[in-house]
Amino acid sequence: MRVKVSAVILSVALLLGGCGTSSTDESLKNAAAEEHEWKTVKTVSGHEIIAELEQTVEVTERVKSIQANEGPTVIQALDEIYGENGFRHEGVIFYGDGGKEQPGIWVGVKNPDERMNELLSILQPKVDAGEIIAEPIYIFRSPHTEKELHDLQDEVARVVNGMRIDRGFSAVAVDIITGEFTIRHDHLKAEHQEELRKIFSDTTIYFEQNGSMVAEPGESSIIWPKQVSTEMPVDDGGFIFSIDKGKIFVVGGNQGEVIYEFPEADQLKVGQRVKVEPSGGLKLSLPAKGEAKFVEVMPDYKPVGAILSESQVVAKAIEQYDGGKSISDYLTIKGIAFDRAENKWVVDTLQDEEKVLMEIKDH
Repeated sequence: MRVKVSAVILSVALLLGGCGTSSTDESLKNAAAEEHEWKTVKTVSGHEIIAELEQTVEVTERVKSIQANEGPTVIQALDEIYGENGFRHEGVIFYGDGGKEQPGIWVGVKNPDERMNELLSILQPKVDAGEIIAEPIYIFRSPHTEKELHDLQDEVARVVNGMRIDRGFSAVAVDIITGEFTIRHDHLKAEHQEELRKIFSDTTIYFEQNGSMVAEPGESSIIWPKQVSTEMPVDDGGFIFSIDKGKIFVVGGNQGEVIYEFPEADQLKVGQRVKVEPSGGLKLSLPAKGEAKFVEVMPDYKPVGAILSESQVVAKAIEQYDGGKSISDYLTIKGIAFDRAENKWVVDTLQDEEKVLMEIKDH
């Protein structure tokens, strides 16, 4: 078995007489320190490679066909040496290299010690047997461990959350390859970002604004239409099915079915067509749930000759709906049209997954 490493931890038998000198003791200490020093073999994609496996068998098509075993094999070996998930306290492990230039399984160690030899002694025989290929396995010196990064991630998130105003979204992500942080948000002003960079001065932080910034305290999050009504049909948005205790339930149109938390809900009306910009993601449930950052009220469609407007018709259709016995039982409006000849509105709905046409008299 042949293993190329930058330093090999040796078992040294030191035969000492009955006496010794302090200089001898110091030399032994220095020798021990040198034995545990892992030097850089080469640099790949900016990483200092500190140990390599040797490809001792020809990489045939058969070997290539079973290649893809490197990742699971390395992870299994690390669990065997460090305990299950224990390696996250010692370094990082990832596939690829932030790109396609050097694909493979990357093992980054912050403070390499004799356990690296254990890893090599497990993996090299598998290379010799043709079970794995040496080339896609990279062992390098990492400036951080996974646990250190995730602990710092939690601390960054804590500080960011402390900067939230009434509402706002933020998500903190860390790149374990580079150690750089990205904060997606909709509430951090320039001064907040500068403060975060000062607090975490040893860390590279990037900021990405997620949609519109939340409204300032005291400002409304409702966007009212410049034109209250329109004679032309409106296709955008969904309909407010219900309003209850700071929440609006929007269904139909192109908005899906979502219950939004919205402090200004009492200023809206059932039946209105609205477009909602959520703050952050939606919780996958039936119906979905989320927080509304802005609610844009669309112009109310009222065709020439009609007495009722679209929002009034939708409100009547909801009122007539014989359902609502559970939160998942609701009326989905797929389309709405005014029949001038018959003086009525036809509301195309979906009820319990069945298409139902509802007719509302225009009076």
